[in-house]
Amino acid sequence: MNQYIIKKIADDLKIAADGALPSGGRSQFLGFRIHDGVAYSLTNEAAITFNEVVSKLLEQNQFSKKFSSKYIERRLKTVFAELLSNQACDLEKKIADLANELSSFDQNNFVFLKVEGIVLSACLSIGKVRFVPGDEYLIKNINDRSSAIIKTSKSNEESKKSFQELIAQQSRSEFQGECVGIVEVNAEPIRAFEYAKDEVRRAIDLLRFSTKAIYPLSEDIRIGLKGDHPKTQRQCFIASEAGITTQGDSVGSVRPFEINEDAIRRMDEIGIFLVSDALSKKQTNNLEEALIRAIHWFSVALTQNESSNAFLFLIVALESLFKAERGNSIGGTVAESVAFIMADNLEGRKKLISLVRDYYGKRSGVAHGGKKSISDSELFTLINIVGTTIMVVIEKLRDFNSQKELMGWIEEMKLK
Repeated sequence: MNQYIIKKIADDLKIAADGALPSGGRSQFLGFRIHDGVAYSLTNEAAITFNEVVSKLLEQNQFSKKFSSKYIERRLKTVFAELLSNQACDLEKKIADLANELSSFDQNNFVFLKVEGIVLSACLSIGKVRFVPGDEYLIKNINDRSSAIIKTSKSNEESKKSFQELIAQQSRSEFQGECVGIVEVNAEPIRAFEYAKDEVRRAIDLLRFSTKAIYPLSEDIRIGLKGDHPKTQRQCFIASEAGITTQGDSVGSVRPFEINEDAIRRMDEIGIFLVSDALSKKQTNNLEEALIRAIHWFSVALTQNESSNAFLFLIVALESLFKAERGNSIGGTVAESVAFIMADNLEGRKKLISLVRDYYGKRSGVAHGGKKSISDSELFTLINIVGTTIMVVIEKLRDFNSQKELMGWIEEMKLK
C-alpha cells in the first residue's frame, strides 16, 4: 500500500478520533464502544468517517477477497485504540504494519455447508464447490481437523475434551445423511464463510437449471443452502355457520434432486459442466459472464412463490443473454434472437417472435401494475423457452467468447 493511501487513512482516523467522546453523560445515547483498554462513544460524523476508513482499506490490494469488513474493522479498532490512548503515536507506521500483515496473509480454510433438496448417489463438483454426502468419512474429516487445532490451544484438557465433543455433536447433527457443499478459501474465517456461501449458491443456480431438463416443468424441486428455499406443508381452517373444514397443500415438491450417474450424464448433455468450468475461472469472458447471469436469474425465477414474479425474472434471464444494437429495442432483439436460436424455419420463427413479444407485453403489465395474473401454462412455456435458449447459448461457448460474437452469429442466420 503506497504512502499516500497510508497518510490518507491516518488523517481520516485522526478526524474520527476528534469525534470520540468520553463514555457517559451526553454520549450515552451514541454508539458506546469498549475494546483494547479504551471506552468511548463516536459522534455520527466520526462513526461515518471510521466506516469509510474500513471501506478504503478493503479496497486496497484486493483485501476484500480475503477479509470481511468485520475483520478489518476489528483490526482497525486496535490501531484506533492506540491513537486514543496516545495521540503522539506513529500512526502511519502502525497502519503500514497492518497493511503489510494483511498483504502477507495466507490461510486456507475448508468451509462445509449443508445443502437441502439434494440426494447424492455420486459426488459432484460444480465450479469451486465439491458436493459430497454427509457420511461418516466427512464427519470424521471435520472432527480430525478440529481435534488437531484444539490440541494446540492453551485450554486445560477438560475444556479441550468438552469443546471437541461439542464440535463432534454439532457436525453430526448438521451434516449426517445430508448433502454438503465444500469450498476451499484462502481468507479469514468470516470472509471464507461469506465467499463459500456465494460460491455454493452459484453452483446451486446450475443445479436448479438442471432440474428443469431432468424433471417435469411442473415439479417444484427446492434446492438451496439450509434455510434458503425450504419446502413444507401448509394447513388452513375454513369456518362458516354450517361447519368447519380444513385444506392443505405442499410448498415445494416432495421429490429431491437425486444426483446419480444418469443425472450427471444429463447435466453433461445440457452443458452444465461447461458453465461449471467458467465458474472455476479467475477471469471469465464476456459470453460466460452473460450465461452465468442468465442462469442466475433463471434460478431466482424458480424460487418465486408468485408466478408473476417468476415471469419477470425469466424475462430478465433472456435480457442477460442478448445485447441490443443502439436504436433497437431490447424486447425486439430478445424476441428475434430467441426465434432464430430455437426455430429453423420461417413459420416457427414468426410464431416465436409473436409469442415472446406477447410475453414481453405481459412482463410490462406485471411490472407496471396492469396484468398481474400469469397462468401456469404461460409460466411453463416461458420456462421452456428460456431453458432451451440458454442450452443453445451454452453450446456456443465452444465457438464464441463474447455476446458480440453471439449476436453476429444470429445476424448471419437472418441473412440465410
